[in-house]
Amino acid sequence: MRENEVWETKPRFFVQFFAIVVVFVLAKRRILYKIKLGLKTMRITILHDEKEIGARVAEIFVRLLNEKPNAVLGFATGSSPLPIYAELVKACRSGRISFREATSFNLDEYLACPDKKQTYRYFMDENLFSQIDIRESFTYFPSPKHPESYDEAIEKAGGVDLQLLGIGRDGHIGFNEPGAAFDSKTHIVTLTPSTLEANARFFDDDPKKVPTKAVSMGLGTILKAKHIVLIADDPSKKEAITKLMSHQEDISSPATVLNRHSNVDVFLSESVLR
Repeated sequence: MRENEVWETKPRFFVQFFAIVVVFVLAKRRILYKIKLGLKTMRITILHDEKEIGARVAEIFVRLLNEKPNAVLGFATGSSPLPIYAELVKACRSGRISFREATSFNLDEYLACPDKKQTYRYFMDENLFSQIDIRESFTYFPSPKHPESYDEAIEKAGGVDLQLLGIGRDGHIGFNEPGAAFDSKTHIVTLTPSTLEANARFFDDDPKKVPTKAVSMGLGTILKAKHIVLIADDPSKKEAITKLMSHQEDISSPATVLNRHSNVDVFLSESVLR
């Protein structure tokens, strides 16, 4: 696989323009390249579709669990991780990996969700936990009663070894909406109209049925993970991805905080970049 290195360039306008050009050129090829920021490197891999992303990212989990069976895993919800979870179920059933010694921490959870089947605990149970050999008592979700205790629990477990992230249209990660402090810990969040609209598809296409509050790992919490993998396979995420790749921190696009991290992989489908 061919690699190209893109070094930090200023001023900001040129950097953003260059990022857009690179994205469109590389979208025509399935290659990996790097944005190198001093000692920090963000690896970008462009693949054909969500199935290829699922297979590639699942292998990262497989390698980690084989090297460290008691790994601490950070999971995300939504439609983008589903192909990954399907691959992990296959790997577990075939005996390639085991989750028996692993611990998981999910990014977020709704507050006062009117439909139990739309809670993120239910999502994870249905799409992953019930189909693998992980211990239920070692699968954690943030508590709205004591959000700050989540950071303490993660630290006590040894810190997240591998954190999976999706990205919102406005650049949110977890439920950290635009304007979230880059050093924030687990906290209660009021969801923006954009997020309510995006999640309405899970609530009879009615934004009014979507819970307006959630509890989420903070951006500072996420940054403490040893390895972060962000995935995107929806064309509506193109603007957020372009901002991320400009490597300029922007509080209006929370995902840009990942430019502070030294070990980030971004997997994109070609459709995101069209």
